Amino acid sequence: MEHASFTFQLSEVVGPHGHHFPLLTSNEYPYMNVQVIPTPPDQRQTILDELHRRHEIVAFANGRTDFCAIQAGGGTPEHPTIPITPNNYKAVAFALRRCLQAAADFWASQKTE
Repeated sequence: MEHASFTFQLSEVVGPHGHHFPLLTSNEYPYMNVQVIPTPPDQRQTILDELHRRHEIVAFANGRTDFCAIQAGGGTPEHPTIPITPNNYKAVAFALRRCLQAAADFWASQKTE
């Protein structure tokens, strides 16, 4: 499952309210988890407005309106959460955005509308 120099592990997670959602985990730095959020046409704008209200960074796949992707955390004992400092924040932000976009593109390539 490789895309844009990232490989992803796909799992299905049960949320706190019993809902199921797909989760992509990058096997490479920045080792982030990416939640795929379906955006049905009648709910898309409401979902996107709420994500923006929460200041989420949202990734979209070109030509797709049926989902978006957001960061859903990251860090494991083998790959702890990345400490962000005044010296590395730009590089970390770039890596996170690149991984998030790769995850959205990967999902689009694997799942048809």
